[in-house]
Amino acid sequence: MTRRVVVFTATRADLFPLSPVLAALRCAPDLDTTLIASGTTGNRSFGDPLGDLDLTAVTVERIADDLNDADPPAMTAGGLRIAAGVSALLDRVRPDAFVVLGDRWELLFAVPPAALWGIPIVHLHGGEVTEGAIDDRIRHAVTKLADLHCVSTEDAAERVRQLGEPADRIVVTGAPSLDRMTSVVAADDAALATLLGRPVRRPFVLVTYHAPTAGDIDATQGAREVLTAVANTCASAVVTHPGLDHGRDGVLEGIRAVAAEAPHLIEVATLGAAYLPVLAAADVVVGNSSSGIIEAASFGVPVVNVGDRQRGRIRGSNVLDVIEDRAAIEAGIRTCLSEEFRARARAAVNPYGDGKAARRIVDVIHRATAGGLSRKAFVDLGQPS
Repeated sequence: MTRRVVVFTATRADLFPLSPVLAALRCAPDLDTTLIASGTTGNRSFGDPLGDLDLTAVTVERIADDLNDADPPAMTAGGLRIAAGVSALLDRVRPDAFVVLGDRWELLFAVPPAALWGIPIVHLHGGEVTEGAIDDRIRHAVTKLADLHCVSTEDAAERVRQLGEPADRIVVTGAPSLDRMTSVVAADDAALATLLGRPVRRPFVLVTYHAPTAGDIDATQGAREVLTAVANTCASAVVTHPGLDHGRDGVLEGIRAVAAEAPHLIEVATLGAAYLPVLAAADVVVGNSSSGIIEAASFGVPVVNVGDRQRGRIRGSNVLDVIEDRAAIEAGIRTCLSEEFRARARAAVNPYGDGKAARRIVDVIHRATAGGLSRKAFVDLGQPS
């Protein structure tokens, strides 16, 4: 009997980690998969993420996929379009499971319709902590709406249990993004030059800085601190644009102000499918993106993690945490470029899994489609689950 599965995505940031899961779903003969492409997936200024994936045998439905403003009124209006579109699709498709990943603000609008329709919700990457971003609240809110949890680490599983979720609904699968690492080859300098349109020199730095959406950090000044430190310590750097969060425009302002005076900094909207080969080729990754925490360890690349956006997330020994201050960031980059730290990074064990998460996640999705998840008890601390 064929079951229907709907997978929701709103940005490249959740679509790419979901891509191994989509590939595994395509190989499941008893599952019929629909992908909701929402948020910025149809906005060309954020690249063409769908074009970078093999979506053979996956039905793609575009719902409010042209978002481009990051102020709260625009995000709310776009979110209402997402909610209405998701609800209408669920009414038409009547899926047996609804799959979401992470902590994007769009999930506040996409997940409630599935809960209202009584469709089992499978949540990936719950239980993690990012104290410097509003994502933290969203992630935990989605946990309480979800029926089954595919978490990346045991400490994440423990937090989901602390939220009152029954232990038999929590599965440590690892992070699905790591499944993509097994076939990635680091770009050599010639490939980097072709991709970026100019020769690169070493040390070569990959920079991704997102607006801190919790706390009182000035996004423009934060970006200036990061980019100035990178400009002062590297020979070449590629700087990717931030995601669609409140404060995005301020980050772009800071990036462009520094890059205008530093021709060795190359600004790109997105690297698309080339991101992982570039990440693997970098001498250091600098910024506050989850990719520095989750993926970089698989390539043994040193990371300077700036500020509190990723505070609380488990990390490998390749990550060095610094405050949002130019001098501290410069010192961190120099430390990461030292042979001692580079050796430490090469020996790092990625705490987010073994690159075999997708098959485990599909097993959980099969369980969701089998039904029997309508009632979920709240497990009090100290009580058996």
